[in-house]
Amino acid sequence: MGTIHILQTKDNRLLRHNEQGMVALMTTLVLMIVISLIVLGFAQIARRNQRESLDRQLSTQAFYAAETGINDARKIIQEGVNSGLTITDKTTCGGTGGGGFYAGLQPDIDPAKNVKYTCLLVDSAPKSLQYSNIGTTSTIIPMISESGDNIRRVQLKWQTKQNTITPTAGCPTDVNTFVPNGGSWTCGFGVMRIDLARTAGGGLTADGLRDNTMTIFAVPFASGGATNVNYAASTANANNRIGVNCDDTDGCSLRIDFSGATAQNSYHLRVSSIYRDNSLSVEGQDASGTSLEIRGAQAVIDVTGKAQDVLRRIKVAIPLRTTSKNMHSDYAIEMTGSLCKRYSIMQGFISNDANGGGSPTNALCQPF
Repeated sequence: MGTIHILQTKDNRLLRHNEQGMVALMTTLVLMIVISLIVLGFAQIARRNQRESLDRQLSTQAFYAAETGINDARKIIQEGVNSGLTITDKTTCGGTGGGGFYAGLQPDIDPAKNVKYTCLLVDSAPKSLQYSNIGTTSTIIPMISESGDNIRRVQLKWQTKQNTITPTAGCPTDVNTFVPNGGSWTCGFGVMRIDLARTAGGGLTADGLRDNTMTIFAVPFASGGATNVNYAASTANANNRIGVNCDDTDGCSLRIDFSGATAQNSYHLRVSSIYRDNSLSVEGQDASGTSLEIRGAQAVIDVTGKAQDVLRRIKVAIPLRTTSKNMHSDYAIEMTGSLCKRYSIMQGFISNDANGGGSPTNALCQPF
């Protein structure tokens, strides 16, 4: 048998060992994968931003839908108050388009885009009354027990409206620090004036209201101070400045207790704040401290708005009148400058120093 010889040339050896094309192929594949991941990442970010933008738009629409529900319910309540009707609770989400007190509600705002308010609840006798802005103009708060049980305690809590300061910094430790000049007042809390009058029964008279009204000035203390005070009519409460316990976190708190007086189921509060504006919460409680439902002051409206698959919820307390603010002047005379008395009144006699717009004859009113 013969021998077979395989001739191996230099070019064949080079062809067998040349793998440079494989490296280029792997590099290309890696770059394609990286570029694909980058494109997918940007696409995901774009989709997320688009969804966030859509959610913001839908959230705004849902919020406006909830506000519409608030305004619809408020209009029905105000019309009921003006007509002398009893304001009723709404305890279920459904039935907004049916009969009854809230028959005028129109929850479907834009059916084509699925914008509406899906749930509307009304509490016409809340246990806690909320007031966001108590200032120098007094706020009138009727407190009538829904159950008819006597109100044995009135709990008041207030917070400062000053968000940029430490509330108790500069607060006094002595009630005598409370002076009419507000220029030197550095405490973050205002001085609360509280008038509490008994209004139960049908035989109310001006003298009776005067003799059964408690008036106090609650002075915020930086430390110490009272958390509880017994009811006393102003005619028996000559020293009506009371230091109240306050702190930076929980604000000021004062409870008026009727343990030494005959309690009733109907009162009216008039509150105002001197020096600083405060937010205030008020509760009427029984002897054990359990909060009672209070009617005649506020209604709490709880509405959920919907735009497609986005929901927004709003809960507000509205006065059961046009406003809670006192519509009459809180003072006989109110001014920021000096006052010159230019008239005299006595029994059967009146004298006017105005002189028809000329110079006054009263020496005390002469210009300098």
